[in-house]
Amino acid sequence: MALSIEELDRFNHKVGDTEGVVNYALTIEGIKLGVLMTERDDRIRISFRSKGSFSVNILAKDHFNGGGHRNAAGGDSYASLEQTIDLLKKFLIQYKDQLDRS
Repeated sequence: MALSIEELDRFNHKVGDTEGVVNYALTIEGIKLGVLMTERDDRIRISFRSKGSFSVNILAKDHFNGGGHRNAAGGDSYASLEQTIDLLKKFLIQYKDQLDRS
């Protein structure tokens, strides 16, 4: 999931409004990884959540200058929102086997 500055502005976003949104993805049957990208003025804030043994902490640390816990982590990107989405898709390919096993 991704929210641009324009979308946030259009809906009069306030700090905390997106809190917990990333968790909704994990309520879908068969989904093991949820990601929420929120565009800020100076960066893209990324929230990662997972179920099972897949460590989003490693994904956040290795690719998005972040960290956290196995099933809850965050990071940042200084690329555009579109570029960040493309980067995540590229990086996820190398974790496919781990996601399939978790």
